[in-house]
This record gives sequence, structure tokens and C-alpha cells, in this order.
Amino acid sequence: MDAVERGASYLAVKPRTEAQVYEYLIGKGYEEAEVREAVDSLKEYHYIDDEEFARMYIRYAQDRGRGLERIKRELSSKGVGRDTIEDVIYQLQQEDALPDEMEMALAVAADILGDIDVSTLDYREKTKLRGRVSRRLASRGFKTDIIYDVLSKTI
Repeated sequence: MDAVERGASYLAVKPRTEAQVYEYLIGKGYEEAEVREAVDSLKEYHYIDDEEFARMYIRYAQDRGRGLERIKRELSSKGVGRDTIEDVIYQLQQEDALPDEMEMALAVAADILGDIDVSTLDYREKTKLRGRVSRRLASRGFKTDIIYDVLSKTI
């Protein structure tokens, strides 16, 4: 099986970035020149499109309650370039296709708080709850200013 066929079969499972396909083919023992040529062919046939991958991944991750900072890190770790990530985010913002991060963060906080009546908690319990909410939001990739706003509105 040549590198183009191997790359196409790798992409048949799910969308992947150029870097992921490149690393996969190198790992399978193909020569670098052959891999570069195969990746270029796959890009030419639109089997690999980092911009479209980023667009799909941003939607997927936001549907799962992740903030933009975490999404950017994840895309970067998958080999999508910083400029591509920023361009796609800008395009989605222009299309008004990105959900409001504050609303998403408030929803995550509401899930954590559940039926807890915050007004009945003492200072120590509120501090503990603030820590729990802020850690969850930070792990989901929300910016610090959003976390502080959520904490001030909820606790």
C-alpha cells in the first residue's frame, strides 16, 4: 500500500489534521519525501483541511461545554497552526456561530451548584464552593475574567 492510500484509509476513520496524517505515515515507515508528497495529494483532494477540521472541532468541543482557551490548546496539540485557529475563531465570530462563553460558564456553574441554596452557606462553605466552581471552569478552558464574573453572579 502506498502512502497516499494508507493516508486515505487513516482519514476514512475520522477527520484528522495534516500533522496527524504526517506523523502517522512517518510512524508507518514511509520516507519523508514520500509522506510530504502523499500529504500534499490528500490536501489537493480536500481529504485534509486543517481549517475545516478546526471549524468542526470548535463546534464539537463547545457542544461539550469547553471554553475557547481549552479548545485552542487541544487544536494546537493536534497540529493545527495558531494562525489557522485564530482565523477560524474570527470567522465563526463574524458568522455569529460561537455561543456566548459567559452563558456556557454559567450553565456549568449551575450544574455544579444544583439545588444548593447559596444564601444559607457560611463563609467557609462558600469559599469551598467558589474553589470547586472555579477549578471546574478553569479545567474546561474558560478565561479567568469569565470565571470571576460567574463566581460573582452565582456565589
